[in-house]
Amino acid sequence: MMSNLEQIIAREMRQWGIGGISIALVDDQRVVYAAGFGEARRDSIFRVGSVSKLFNAIAVMQQVEAAKLNLDAPLPAELLPINPFMDHPAVTLRQTLCHRSGLQREAAVGGYLDDSEQGLAATVASVRPCVLATSPGSATRYSNLAPSIAGMLVERASGLSFEDYQYAQLLNPLGMADSAWSRTRIARERLITSHMRVADGRGGWTRRTAPLFDIGMIPAGNLFSTVDDLARFASALLAGGAGLVKPETLREMRRVQFISENPPAFGLGFIVGKFRNHRVISHNGAIYGFSSHFAFMPEEKLAVIVLANEDIVTGRTRHIALAGFSQLLKEKFGEQPPAAEDFPIPANLAAFAGDYESQSFWARLEERDGQLAGDISGQPAMLTPTGGLNFAAHGRLDDGTPVTFKQDGAGAICCFTMGPQQFERAPAHPAPLPPEWLAYCGSYGPDCIPVVVSERHGHLYAMTENMLDYRLTPLNRHACRLPPGMYTDEQVIFLTESDGRPRAINFANMLLPRQKAS
Repeated sequence: MMSNLEQIIAREMRQWGIGGISIALVDDQRVVYAAGFGEARRDSIFRVGSVSKLFNAIAVMQQVEAAKLNLDAPLPAELLPINPFMDHPAVTLRQTLCHRSGLQREAAVGGYLDDSEQGLAATVASVRPCVLATSPGSATRYSNLAPSIAGMLVERASGLSFEDYQYAQLLNPLGMADSAWSRTRIARERLITSHMRVADGRGGWTRRTAPLFDIGMIPAGNLFSTVDDLARFASALLAGGAGLVKPETLREMRRVQFISENPPAFGLGFIVGKFRNHRVISHNGAIYGFSSHFAFMPEEKLAVIVLANEDIVTGRTRHIALAGFSQLLKEKFGEQPPAAEDFPIPANLAAFAGDYESQSFWARLEERDGQLAGDISGQPAMLTPTGGLNFAAHGRLDDGTPVTFKQDGAGAICCFTMGPQQFERAPAHPAPLPPEWLAYCGSYGPDCIPVVVSERHGHLYAMTENMLDYRLTPLNRHACRLPPGMYTDEQVIFLTESDGRPRAINFANMLLPRQKAS
């Protein structure tokens, strides 16, 4: 029954260097298939990253149903950064759950780059002297801080710590006995070892065992769980809430709250999308050596959970999850997948090769073994043809992202679009950067997850979370603005000694010391 799915999993693990994967397929109230592969067992415990936000959102909505919280009332000022906008629009609980709050991505304390384990209260308290990044309600910007503040409001409303509330109202009622919100409460012998691809600061990478610590933004990403426990959660959602929340509450959570400029579209906690003609409600996760994908189809009453012990392979966990849905739809409804189209590889692949740059990223494309391969701002990608000048990008982060090339008046390839980004040919001889700015190049912050500042095509770039190089726009001698992406419109400020040498950076409110040169 599942041989095709298992072949896909084996191929993904081999091609992308994933050590272990656990998967569960759910048909309403039954787990119809579950298994572990490679280093993983079916009952292995993983960190699930931002899948945690779904449990946090359910907790918030329980308190809304109890009339202890109001989705659209202004949040308490003492929990928020300074609001610098002229009309001071309010930040609401609804906005924190659908990423329209204007809050910055990470907290100054307890954020993704902080291993001090100071807890949720210290994390939220660190926000107060910061500043909202955008006007509340004006734009969709993904934030780990916003749902953390929502979790703090659950604590205030219930009188329980966030962790105790989750045990009492979600984990224990669902029978999720193998799940926990802190590392001290899991069965450590069953926690799978996880792996990270770490930037070495010289353009290369090393593979390391990921560290284990609790982030301060607990409601946003600190849950530990198994595929079977998450399947119990999925079954509750497929049953209309199963007593966790009312069916009408769950329907509101699955509704797109604001029309987003670019995908994804957010409900309250959930991401709303489609697979073929089926509505899919989901969330993925990535945290310190783990990647996850949790998705369900409410009308078809199907769900898929994929957990991997490799850092930042969310494109691959999504790919496997969609393959799982394809198998479930075939088994339950007889739905056959669309016939795969085999597009010819363009004869002139070398014409597509070269260096490109967008407002956010750089890209280098080349012909490799008869295929178009790329390095997209530090992430490897394979581009498969989909007809004419169109390709689909597949990588650790991408799963079929559309790529469309354009030609100039002479018929030469001049640029391409990839998602919302437009890449132009990079100049062959860019203007050099001032030596004072070149001195900023180097690594900052934790050794396992550094912010790496480098120079390319006459611009400074900053890589964060071992993901992507982001192009910096200088604002003055010491400050740069971050482009659209993970930290849209936030800033990098270089802190220097009296002789101009950098000693640290303030990266989007996180203070990171410069690493010593090796």
